[in-house]
Amino acid sequence: MQRFVICLPLIICCVCARLSMGQSGAVEASSTSGPSKQIEPNKTSETKKPNILFIITDQQHGSMMSCVGNPHLTTPSMDYLAKEGIRFANPYVSNPVCVPSRISMATGVMAGRMGVLNNGMRATIPDYIDQHSIGKLLKGAGYDTFYGGKVHMAPELVPANAGYDEYFRDEREALPGACIQFIERPRDRPFFAVASFINPHDICFAYSAYKGQSPRGKSSVEQLYQQAQKMSLDDLPPLPDNYKIPALEPQALALLANPNAVTPAFLMRQKYEDRDWRIYRWIYCRLTEQVDELIGRILDALKRNGLDDKTLIVFTSDHGDMDACHRLASKGIFYDQSVKAPLVICYPGHGVPGQVSEQLVSSGLDVLPTLVDYAGVELPAHVQGKSLRPLLEGKQDTKLRRYVVTENHTGRMLRTDRFKYCVYRVGTIRESLVDLQEDPGELVNLATDDRYQATLNDHRELLHAWVEETRDDDARTFAFDFQPSAQ
Repeated sequence: MQRFVICLPLIICCVCARLSMGQSGAVEASSTSGPSKQIEPNKTSETKKPNILFIITDQQHGSMMSCVGNPHLTTPSMDYLAKEGIRFANPYVSNPVCVPSRISMATGVMAGRMGVLNNGMRATIPDYIDQHSIGKLLKGAGYDTFYGGKVHMAPELVPANAGYDEYFRDEREALPGACIQFIERPRDRPFFAVASFINPHDICFAYSAYKGQSPRGKSSVEQLYQQAQKMSLDDLPPLPDNYKIPALEPQALALLANPNAVTPAFLMRQKYEDRDWRIYRWIYCRLTEQVDELIGRILDALKRNGLDDKTLIVFTSDHGDMDACHRLASKGIFYDQSVKAPLVICYPGHGVPGQVSEQLVSSGLDVLPTLVDYAGVELPAHVQGKSLRPLLEGKQDTKLRRYVVTENHTGRMLRTDRFKYCVYRVGTIRESLVDLQEDPGELVNLATDDRYQATLNDHRELLHAWVEETRDDDARTFAFDFQPSAQ
């Protein structure tokens, strides 16, 4: 496996554009050996630090695992993690597109506070956040560090600048082998390995295949599309229960969508017939199964080397995909299929296996605090997330938060135990309120229903509290003022 020092042009390339698909996977030694300021380990930690494996997929919504009852795919690797650990039923990403979501996971801070609400926006990362990113914190805690696969973040957070000893560029079939080489290496320190896979993100190219345009470098998607075209309807997944378009859907979803995107979701809403959506769903399942098999190779290596009970594994995705729900594809929307990604934490022998937690968690904000907790490092004061360790260890009565917030360039979403409230910056209908207990498919917007005015105001008030607490200056420009209910 070849090593070389990363030069400035490569760093710029990693930031300004997604790594090209099918790129050769050379391992690169970081030009930095860790943070400029070493983090002092928490001396109160009495247990040996675990190895840590952080697995990230791309564009996988939370129901794309067979362990949650999805009968249209089989994901034995992800199911194993859920069986041996804890699966979170309500994990919300900090932003439902790649760059801001990944920035939040790396820093424990909402990316909007650093100027990033959508892909393509330039981040301004203060030094106190930069010096306490996840790679630097764990490197400073005495970990050997490895980053493999997709990056798609700000310059300060690419592996060469973020505390990683090694960086392997391939995000596909070669990634498991590189990760296994790293974890099998003899060492007297724990390891922290990030395996960041691109799939099932290739579902983005299903529309190109539909148009008869070969998605360059994505032959598997074209082959899957051609295979699905020949299948009977009985062999394709059915349409989702929430296939219908809500009558009072906020206009901002369509107004602020990119019509020139690789996956033009609202154009597909107009063009796709029922069968087209069912083909889309079938391809999405197959791509998810492909990445599950790659994950399984790494898990098998941990078992083979006797490391499975010495390694904390966190599995998540940066965001979801609409998967034909509401006749939409892709991400960047506050519907659950877009904003809920899988989140599973597994540490065999060190927690209660097979748990399913209904608590509201932020997959974007809570990963860093959780890993820092297990690494025995004091959590930096600016971090906005919470450690999930108590829940993994069976302390389900630990109430982490009353609500969770997701942001993007269109507006803000706030989810409480029962309701989801959204407010958008443009449109005639700028608010939505959904009772997820009665309407899990998000088909009925209650924001204009007088019977729910008090609930609407409660959620407006919670959002304003969040805006003030987290200094969300952007949201102040469009969020509705709280109007107390008449007594």
